[in-house]
Amino acid sequence: MARSLLIRISVFILALLDLIPSVYAQDKSVNHIYGNVSEYKAFLEQTRNANTNVLTKKIRQQYSDIITEKNEALIKQLNDKGFLFDSLAYPFLNSIFLRVLATNSLDEHQFHFFVDRSSEVNAYSYEDGTIACNLGLVTIMENESQIAMVFCHELGHYLLNHVNGAIVKQLEKYNSPEFLAKVRALKKQEYNSKTQLQNLLVDDVFDRRKHSRSQERAADSLGMALFKKTGYNCNTVSRVFDLLDSAESKTQVCTIGDFFKHEKISVEEEWLEPPKKISFGRVLKKEILDSLKTHPDCAQRKIVMQTYFDKYPKPGADYLVGTFQTLSDVKRTAILDEAAYSKEKNNLSFYFYQLIQINTILPSNRYVKTEIFNTLLLFYKHYKSHTLYTVVSNQYIPENQNDEYAKLLKLLDSIDLTTMSQIITAYYRNNNSQIIASSEAINNLNKLNN
Repeated sequence: MARSLLIRISVFILALLDLIPSVYAQDKSVNHIYGNVSEYKAFLEQTRNANTNVLTKKIRQQYSDIITEKNEALIKQLNDKGFLFDSLAYPFLNSIFLRVLATNSLDEHQFHFFVDRSSEVNAYSYEDGTIACNLGLVTIMENESQIAMVFCHELGHYLLNHVNGAIVKQLEKYNSPEFLAKVRALKKQEYNSKTQLQNLLVDDVFDRRKHSRSQERAADSLGMALFKKTGYNCNTVSRVFDLLDSAESKTQVCTIGDFFKHEKISVEEEWLEPPKKISFGRVLKKEILDSLKTHPDCAQRKIVMQTYFDKYPKPGADYLVGTFQTLSDVKRTAILDEAAYSKEKNNLSFYFYQLIQINTILPSNRYVKTEIFNTLLLFYKHYKSHTLYTVVSNQYIPENQNDEYAKLLKLLDSIDLTTMSQIITAYYRNNNSQIIASSEAINNLNKLNN
């Protein structure tokens, strides 16, 4: 998910940040307000009603409730500034999306395209024709062709009715006499009924995941057919799977321990030992574990895509809407905005993690130094008022013992107020020439030492 920012940030792109981060917050071109919320809400309701009316009465209300909940979440995300509508990234990505639609004779009025501010490496589609691309995905893309292929894949899901079909299929299953009979029989058992019911539901989750994997391959197939008509170059698009696979591995550029060592700040090793990963309580086979990945079968899907385009080569260009520099500027905006979004959501722990990673590649960036200092002061404030839990991820499950974000969370949970004060003082002493501190921040710092 959103835990590893720097696996997606090249040195080249981050170097560009050094030129502008101090003015990013005042950049009027950065906009998160959607001007047509009421119109979009009416569209969602109309689509929900149309899809509901063709279903059997048995599942109609349940389906309507599910879609209503999804629609409300989408509208809330729009109202909570969860999408980016700036003058650079959004027009660029939307133009690529519109080109895919136009070259495939798809009616653009059927779709709504959004840029999600999440740092998770993903794109997604809904049954109503809403397609969204996360900023986290943008930061790993190497050219327009790869972005276009991702959009074609998501359009494949929509055109194949995957989302809507999956919801209907699951509701039909849960309401079937066979499934209900199994549940009733398990509830009547005197022993182990709870365990067996849990196993039934877990098996159902795995079944849906396996079905989802087949849908991913189908969306790839249709996506490749759509892509062929776009005029983009097919030579590098299969590399998307390498990029996605790298995102799954969650490799960090900087460890938390190395950050503090570089700053000459002493922290106990036991403070950086995250808890073990939670399992389902039974050994899971490799194929089941793979089915639970955000991007399953990357290696196999890459081979299929590469083979397809080798067999049906078609000349094209890597850039048809913008240029390499345009994409570089868009990636710069994405990196800045996804970090800003963490801060806006009051997820200071992940924001601090992002800052540490960026600081590793931009060791002299004054904006990053200042934000690290200010965030440390905010941590102290929350420590003192016993409200740290409100700004720190409290339901995070580490992927493995090398999960650096989990180590940061363990550190924040382990240290006391005095230690935090010492960390802040030491960090400011080491970097004061590069920190642009406000008078309020300096006053807060002075209070720590009085």
